[in-house]
Amino acid sequence: MGRVWVDLNLTRHEADTTRTRPDDPFCQLYVAQMQELIMLYFTEAKWLYKGYVPSFDEYKSVALRSIGFLPVAVASFVDLGDFIATKDNFECILKNAKSVKVTETIVRLMDDIAGYKFEQKRAHIPSAVQCYKNQHGVSEEEAVKELLLEVADSWKDINEELLNPTTVPLPMLQRILYFARSGHLMYDDGHDRFTHSLMMKRQVALLLTVPLAI
Repeated sequence: MGRVWVDLNLTRHEADTTRTRPDDPFCQLYVAQMQELIMLYFTEAKWLYKGYVPSFDEYKSVALRSIGFLPVAVASFVDLGDFIATKDNFECILKNAKSVKVTETIVRLMDDIAGYKFEQKRAHIPSAVQCYKNQHGVSEEEAVKELLLEVADSWKDINEELLNPTTVPLPMLQRILYFARSGHLMYDDGHDRFTHSLMMKRQVALLLTVPLAI
């Protein structure tokens, strides 16, 4: 992780010396999110090496963010133009946007439901399924059902915000929605298509062979 940190700072320095707008908030905000992500990975690594099983609430406080959504989101906002991709709008999303948390919830919980059995075949931190099961004293099947209900509620929340955008511009909300949709595509029906990438072969082929209407 130390090497990742060093490389990240080198990337920031290179971006700082090549960007055309001195007041461009992107680089600083992106690096800050990547630094936070590295520290979250470090926390998860400590859980693994100590054999620590966090409560479900503690797990979510780390694992929702370690899904890596915010660095991707910040990067995806850059081409929205100076009027939308402003520092104020960036910070509004990072600090206040409900859509960020529910998107992280959708992707993380669907990821864990789809992949937890495979992950536990090797050294790995507990998933949301195990943490929920331990905290609430339920079976794995019941834990999965409850997590799917939380995913469904999160979809309602993100749709509500898209229908009534208030603090966050709609183009930014749409980028957030795309990430949630990608998580749904990767992990729908309990299949981990991220880890077992051949399961995505058909979808990728369609992108390359079927013309898109413009």
